[in-house]
Amino acid sequence: MGWKDARYPMRLMKHWWQGFAGGPDFSRLQKLTFQLDEFQLDVTLPYSNIAAAEPPRLLNIPFRSEGWFEQHAKQQMHNHQVLIHTEGWCYLAPIQRGENSEYGVLWLQLALQKTPEGVNALNRQQLADYVIAAYEAHYNSDTIGPDGNCHGLGWNTHQRLRLKQEAEAAARGTTGRLERPAEDCQLQIERFGYPSLAPAEVVSMHGFDWVFYQERKGQDATHSDIYCLPLDEHFYLTIKFTHRIDKTAETAWQKHAQKAQKHILDSLNVSVYANNLQPLLPV
Repeated sequence: MGWKDARYPMRLMKHWWQGFAGGPDFSRLQKLTFQLDEFQLDVTLPYSNIAAAEPPRLLNIPFRSEGWFEQHAKQQMHNHQVLIHTEGWCYLAPIQRGENSEYGVLWLQLALQKTPEGVNALNRQQLADYVIAAYEAHYNSDTIGPDGNCHGLGWNTHQRLRLKQEAEAAARGTTGRLERPAEDCQLQIERFGYPSLAPAEVVSMHGFDWVFYQERKGQDATHSDIYCLPLDEHFYLTIKFTHRIDKTAETAWQKHAQKAQKHILDSLNVSVYANNLQPLLPV
């Protein structure tokens, strides 16, 4: 038996003891540096354990150059953004048995976003109000995306119209026929759709004030923690951790994923340079 084979029983015992296999391995780290004009973002991440073709990584991001954002930004659900980097870590059962072995995935996404005219991103309260309002406006839009549209435009609106039409067709002339569909629709949105989010809040991290909020679709245990750092009046950086939870009963890996998120945030460093020479203190 080779030395790699000899280590297998030990790994198996470790997985069994901790209640899961996989997840971020902080003994194998990579340091990434991203330059966003005068801002330098350094973050130390474990290597992903998900096999996937990695697109070219954006390291130099001249976001203030005319037309650069519009050229590179893409729509992803309610966000119109430039994706900077994505990393993912899969959690598995201690002993894998086919397709039911996956417990969930922790995803990290770095992106650049832009506020509309009239919203000053440097005003943290304006930014906090905007990120929640943009979410609400997208899924409750009067414009409904076409069938198969993966961005969810007007999803809640579509459900309201559908349930109302079904109720009217099934119970014409019934007293109170519009009240019940409203209740059913609210329940549908709370369970499966895009209900209202809790207000965003301002948190201090690494000497900067960030805007933090959480996204959660209906009653799904899957959720995303989003941290937003204003770069100037129009642009802001987002760090998004998505906890995709496939097995809610398994809690050990979920606790590990939360600790991993904190560990990654602790490794984060943001520097501001004047003419790319001397670092400035955070404003």
